[in-house]
Amino acid sequence: MKDSPLDSVATPKVAIDWYRATPWWPLASQSIVISWRATHILLCAAALLLTQVWLAVCHATFGPEKAIFHDWLNPSAFPQSFPLGLGPQETESPLWIWQKFLFPVFQALSNPTLREIAFCLSSMIGIIAIWSFVGGCLARRSVVEMGTKMTAPWAASIRLVLGRWQSIAWSVTMPSGLIVLIAVGPLLLGWLSNIPAVGPWIAGLLMVPVIFLCIGIGWCAAITLFGFPLSVCAIVTEKGADAYDGISRSAAYTFQRPLTLVLCVLAAEFLSKVGGILLSIVLTTGFRVVEAAFDLGSFSSLRDFESMWGPILRGIVPLLLAAYGLSYFWTASAATYLILRKDVDHAEFDLVDMEIEERKSLPELPKADLPKGGAAAPASEAQSNDAPSNALPESTAE
Repeated sequence: MKDSPLDSVATPKVAIDWYRATPWWPLASQSIVISWRATHILLCAAALLLTQVWLAVCHATFGPEKAIFHDWLNPSAFPQSFPLGLGPQETESPLWIWQKFLFPVFQALSNPTLREIAFCLSSMIGIIAIWSFVGGCLARRSVVEMGTKMTAPWAASIRLVLGRWQSIAWSVTMPSGLIVLIAVGPLLLGWLSNIPAVGPWIAGLLMVPVIFLCIGIGWCAAITLFGFPLSVCAIVTEKGADAYDGISRSAAYTFQRPLTLVLCVLAAEFLSKVGGILLSIVLTTGFRVVEAAFDLGSFSSLRDFESMWGPILRGIVPLLLAAYGLSYFWTASAATYLILRKDVDHAEFDLVDMEIEERKSLPELPKADLPKGGAAAPASEAQSNDAPSNALPESTAE
């Protein structure tokens, strides 16, 4: 009995490449690893302290009716249900950090007094100046590592962000400035309405066409509220990007793929909790061990330490946890930008501006040897000396 010809045909094996089937998964898993690096967390911790100092200066200068921004350095804590008080402390989620960045705007709108507006405006200027640089550096390193699988050097990242720092700041302030410009019209009509008798009638009549400007104000506000992390990522990712590129890309990706953006935000919320719990367990456990060792050798407890170092030592763990939340916010924003760009523009993740603009000095030319008189030899003499001689010696000619 002869074998069938089909028996010799090899059956192909089919395997699913999950990394290609779910391109967002490598970015999601990598975002946690990148965000809890020591250099990223320490940079965010330094920026947090600088932000708190700036807000304190603004509060002392303008003195609003009530103190705000009190929770920048103090994330809330989970119930201590772990043994020996080793429970994790809650880190701030990306949505909470997004609200923290935009809180001056909401505060100015909720209580529009002159002192409150001045305080919120000066606070916002400092926040934009500090975090446009810090967020740009973190987003740049995250984009390069997640897209190209290479670690971006700190020097190159800082150099690129410094070159585009103004564009990053303008990408946030331009839509806000347009909102303020449009709001001048209703402000003037509000003053006009104070005129007795005819003022309310004239102001009400002129407010009919002005009220349609709410569409433009709402559009600019949506770009500012939802798109400012994406605009920062666009400027540090694309080649030769400026503020206009950041605003246009963030607006396009936000309003063309709103469902994808919502899914990315929800995934970032969940992953931030996972990474934050792991990091908080590590930091809290280490602090408890150090605290127990200190209490064993001291007559007083570290929690009741009266020295000036007591509050500083006890505040290190909350500061690092708050810094991790900000670090993950910018890393998750970079991952979200790459996912939205691939969905809208069909651009691969590794399409990142990798040109390092370095100004290299030209090599120095060798100095020519001058004669003793100080003047260079004439060109004709130099040419005659350098030219090969075709004449034979006298002895050879004879």
